[in-house]
This record gives sequence, structure tokens and C-alpha cells, in this order.
Amino acid sequence: MKVAIPSNMPGGPDAAISPHFGRCDAFTLVEIKNGKITGENTIDNRGAHFGFDKTPAEILASSGVDAVVAQGMGPKAIELLGQSGIKTYFTSAQTVGEAVREMIECKAKLATPEEACKEPRSGAEPPPTSIMPSFGPGMGRGMGMGRGMGRGMGPYPYGPPPAPYPPQQMPKPSPPPTGRFKVGIASQGPRGLDDMVSPIFGRCPSFTIVEIEGKDIKNVKVVPNQFVSAPRGVGIAVVQMLANEGVKFILAGRFGPWASSTSNQFGIQMIMVSSGVRIRDAINQYIIGSR
Repeated sequence: MKVAIPSNMPGGPDAAISPHFGRCDAFTLVEIKNGKITGENTIDNRGAHFGFDKTPAEILASSGVDAVVAQGMGPKAIELLGQSGIKTYFTSAQTVGEAVREMIECKAKLATPEEACKEPRSGAEPPPTSIMPSFGPGMGRGMGMGRGMGRGMGPYPYGPPPAPYPPQQMPKPSPPPTGRFKVGIASQGPRGLDDMVSPIFGRCPSFTIVEIEGKDIKNVKVVPNQFVSAPRGVGIAVVQMLANEGVKFILAGRFGPWASSTSNQFGIQMIMVSSGVRIRDAINQYIIGSR
């Protein structure tokens, strides 16, 4: 039996289980035979929530998955998985390894549509209150009783989430500015220019910040992503952190809607990079090569 668990990056047995099935970073696939683990690998979630053409159910079905173990899931997702012959199990486990042990010990509970998440998760999570903008006195006219008419002027989006994830094919970036400027790259680790560009933005392990002048790299700094395990509002928090670093461009495999909207607020340009590209090569192709 092949089991899939929605996981936070980088996946694997020690990874935390993602609370959002459709929007998880990756799926950890584990093969179980006679009560023992016989294989394991991780695949990126390149599903419809991120602008691709397949649903997570279709991705997992094409990977030969027999069952999914998740902390929760909407009824539509359960239905689509069932149509692909994939059973859904619910677990209270926090890590992939714990969920696999529950499956081996037959402790995971077979899910039904009646037990599915009651609230739809089709939109992006609202930004956390800790980084919401403050509104100065006199900037709005609160009417109370749910009829607020205030016109907040903070730097972040407020109210309904922005449009869905942007198309994966982004236009060629405009030429970088003259003089010195900084580029922030979502990266897979601490190796700087020799590391790989992360396929995800908000929950990548680290950011490599590169300072460029002309066509020369002047400085490189790696910053751990302190928001990688935050429950929500990660995209906004990460963009704010990069803006504080003076970054003018950010590179990653994909971006969420809140990150996209917030980047526009800060005047930061997003550039989507193909997976499997080294940071050094991405800088040369997308930044220095466009000058």
C-alpha cells in the first residue's frame, strides 16, 4: 500500500503534517508492506491551488497512491480522492512518521464526507493580527454593529483575500535598477549561491539575499526563515522581512496570493524560477542577464 501525507517542506518522516491538504507544500509518499516501510519519497504539490492544471487527487492517483492520511479535509477533496480509488484517513498525528505508525498499527480513522472540514478552505488564510497594520486616528469612520465604513490606509491588504495564485508563466521582469540593489531568493538551505532555489516561497527553509551592482555580485547573506512553521499569514510576514532587508526583487518557484499582493504594496517585483535551478544560475539568468 502506498500512503500519501500532506507535508510541510522538505517532507519526509520528520516533517510536520500540513493542516491544509490542497495547499500543502508537498506530499510524502510512503510504501507499506506487511507492516513495514519499504519505500519513501516526496513530491511537490503542483496542484490547482497553485495555478497548475491537476487536482491533488489527480496528482496522487498518477503516483499510484492507495490512501491519504491527513488532519482534515473538505468533502469535495474526499469525494475526488474516492473517485480515483484513494481512501482518506484522518489522524491527530503531528508528523509524517507518527501518521505512518498509525496506519501500520491500524489506528488511523477512515474518513467520511460527514466528518470533513465544515469550513471551506478555498481562499487564502487571513493575515495574522500580529502583523496587521495599525490605523492612525481619524483615518476611518467606524459605524459599529458590523457596518464599519472605515477607510484604513495601512500597507497591507485588509478584508477579502486577493485573487487566486498568479499564473505560473510570469512575464519577463523589467530591467533591474541602476546602482546597488538587493535580490531575495527563496532557498533550500544555507549554501548561498551554490544552493537551489526553493519551489515554494513562504515556507522555504531560508532566504539568500544577494547584493548586486552592475553585473557584479557584491555581497551574499543567508537568513533562516523564522516564519517557516507559523500557522498562517506566512506570505505577508516573509515579504515584510525581505522589505526590511531592502530587497527589490524576490525569486522563488511560486508565490501565494497574499505574498503577491503584499509585494506590490512594497514595490517588490516577484520572479518565478523553474525548479531545479541553482541560485547563482537564477541570478545570472533572471537578474544580471536582463540588464
